[in-house]
Amino acid sequence: PSHWDFPVELCCRPMAFVTLTGLDVVYNAVHRAVWDAFCANRRADRVPISFKVLPGDHEYPKCRTKRTSYEWYIPKGILKTGWMNKHLNLVPALVVVFYELDWDEPQWKEKQLECATRVEIVRQSLQGRNTKVAVVLIQKKTPLPPGEDVIASERAAALCNACDLSGKSLFVLPHTDHLVGYIIRLENAFYEHAQTYYYTEIRRVKSHKEFLNKTTHQLLFVRHQFKIAFFSELKQDTQNALKNYRTAYNLVHELRAHETNMLEIKTMAGFINYKICRLCFQHNTPLDAIAQFRKHIDLCKKKIGSAELAFEHAAWMSKQFQAFGDLFDEAIKLGLTAIQTQNPGFYYQQAAYYAQERKQLASMLCNHDSSVTYPSPDPLETQTGVLDFYGQRPWRQGILSFDLSDPEKEKMGILSLQLKEKNVLHSELIITLLSNAVAQFKKYKCPRMKSHLMVQMGEEYYYAKDYAKALKLLDYVMCDYRSEGWWTLLTSILTTALKCSYLMAQLKDYIPYSLELLGRASTLKEDQKSRIEKNLIKVLMNESPDPEPDCDAAAVKASQKLWADRVSLAGSNIFTIEVQDFIPF
Repeated sequence: PSHWDFPVELCCRPMAFVTLTGLDVVYNAVHRAVWDAFCANRRADRVPISFKVLPGDHEYPKCRTKRTSYEWYIPKGILKTGWMNKHLNLVPALVVVFYELDWDEPQWKEKQLECATRVEIVRQSLQGRNTKVAVVLIQKKTPLPPGEDVIASERAAALCNACDLSGKSLFVLPHTDHLVGYIIRLENAFYEHAQTYYYTEIRRVKSHKEFLNKTTHQLLFVRHQFKIAFFSELKQDTQNALKNYRTAYNLVHELRAHETNMLEIKTMAGFINYKICRLCFQHNTPLDAIAQFRKHIDLCKKKIGSAELAFEHAAWMSKQFQAFGDLFDEAIKLGLTAIQTQNPGFYYQQAAYYAQERKQLASMLCNHDSSVTYPSPDPLETQTGVLDFYGQRPWRQGILSFDLSDPEKEKMGILSLQLKEKNVLHSELIITLLSNAVAQFKKYKCPRMKSHLMVQMGEEYYYAKDYAKALKLLDYVMCDYRSEGWWTLLTSILTTALKCSYLMAQLKDYIPYSLELLGRASTLKEDQKSRIEKNLIKVLMNESPDPEPDCDAAAVKASQKLWADRVSLAGSNIFTIEVQDFIPF
């Protein structure tokens, strides 16, 4: 993925994270069956939990010491790059300790002590976190109805006491025929515990607010609002998540913006906008999603940042449109109905437009002489290999002052980004976006939009020197423009097609395109027509034609060799040309 792609953890649906310990899923068949019941073919009606099996003494990420005051604290950025992943996959809402123990166990005391020790080890590894802990006893017998088994209730109370657990956190899992049914009941209980955990986390983040001031902690307002929204999503409270993401979005645009932090502001605005649009589609309010996206583009399209890196802004804009197109398309697959004038094709088309703009800007800003070498040490290297905060520059992470303390370092950083951009295969990006758009316009029966974009694809293939593919696309759309009488457009397409057939030395295409460009319908000027006519006569005399104007020099060289070979071989020289489709001369 390129660094413009959104991180996976932003694009997935957040689910409560629960870890299961004490299960030996490799060597113990009963444990394996339990694990399979949790994770094999989960249907949509099961609670949204992401499970992971871990050893009982697994080390969870360390919890930082709680801050008592924010007075001297100045944040180094908005959102840490590891934060979302940490709460999706590393810090659980609940740790479940599985333990095999029947109520009538003869060595009850020792077993109870071992179970309590396991719980204590888990608690130790979670120190400082609010993560819940629960115990599940795997039993061989089906339990009696509540209240009938006196030994069971006494021992359950004793076990809760030994493990310092509330009765709500101790469960029994009989390993019988109805395993899946029991597991579903279990996970519903786990889900409630997880809900409580995320609720506590939201309260914890909200409690920071009273210590913040608007002057030095602007970034924290955005960060905390984002965290509250993300925890709300983990809690599956999507209405509150949406409300908080909207607040966070407005706060991002209140930040003091400068060339040095523009990328960070735009990166976060892009992330939060993605979340808002995603939730609007999820709530089946597509018009809200479209309105939010338009507002987002209006607010950001002028925020270019560093002029020497203007191609970055185009790349960012392209990504915004592409991501919205993807969200729109996904919503349609889930049952939303789109219309001809409002479908994902328009967003992919805009994304392609910005990708084309990026290519043009890169060709202007990154045309360094071949003697310019990549800076060493690499300004884009960081100690950990990743950035600390989203959207910051690797060579000045965590520096918030607007005046650059080290202009030389800045120059090297910009140079390294320009040289990297030079190696991007822009045509591939443009073609992918255009073909996404074509597929959508085909689906929504917009033939002219489809043809228009296919011409652009053909031209992009031409620039990418893939002349065969270019010809295939251009040839396909020519008949539409012929039958509808768009002579100027047809002439333009034919001119590109003639260049392709020249560069591939393909006589069977070169002759009819030349004939058609000499015809009445062609809008070429007389001098251009006479040049083409001279070339056509040369070909008919079995000589090589002169190159078409404005072709790539290296490609012309290669094609001259192809023509020379053609002439010397003088193979099949009889062509039948179908002229009934075009206007003759």
